[in-house]
Amino acid sequence: MREPTPQDSARALTGWAAEQGIDPAELERIQRGLDPDDPVRSRAGHLQSPAILVPGLAASPWHDPDRYPWVDALESRYPRIRDEFEKQYASDGIGRHPEERELAATGGWNAYHFHTMGTPFPEHLAQCPATAEALAAVPGVADAGICYFSVLAPRTRVKPHCGFVNTRIRCHLPLIVPPDCRMRVGTETRAWREGRCSVFDDSFEHEVANDSDRPRAVLLVDTWHPDLTEIERRAMEFVMRMWTSDVD
Repeated sequence: MREPTPQDSARALTGWAAEQGIDPAELERIQRGLDPDDPVRSRAGHLQSPAILVPGLAASPWHDPDRYPWVDALESRYPRIRDEFEKQYASDGIGRHPEERELAATGGWNAYHFHTMGTPFPEHLAQCPATAEALAAVPGVADAGICYFSVLAPRTRVKPHCGFVNTRIRCHLPLIVPPDCRMRVGTETRAWREGRCSVFDDSFEHEVANDSDRPRAVLLVDTWHPDLTEIERRAMEFVMRMWTSDVD
């Protein structure tokens, strides 16, 4: 068994489009994004180098939260979401982050998932009703990527890395932020403010640090890049499901 390659995904996408009766021209950008030799990669530069880089999408490391109406649904429920997080954290219900070994240079990284590439976690959603209510207001939250409570242990640093697609926009709702915590996206480093969302494009190189002696916690939420068409979103749902399961 092996992980799919962009070439695997391109071939599978062609077959999926034929089954769905979709004009291949409507998926041209997605197919180009799966081509490791497409010229868009050389233009993007080393700070934006995901495995799948779809051309024609506005590219900026940081986004203005005011651009996204659903941000208010998260921020307005911040106290209740934080309470739900603290309950799960106190009960030891938060497990190891699947990428901890690969990306955590020091310390520890934990996660409590609500959605992962189209797969929901119904028990977790039921245990956190205010969080589930807020997430329901975010377009594509169930299938654009991942959504979870992300916890960095004290003295934890996450290595510089790029997300694997540029078709999503990522949001952090900071729940618990001690001093000496920060995140760099592209060339700019920012700190979090509890209860105020940070919105960014994780296909740009980014790294995270908690240099304090207390845990840092955020609610991490993915949504679709606003420049995608509806058909392109459906295509990316198909492609991302391939990347979360083994293929022969």
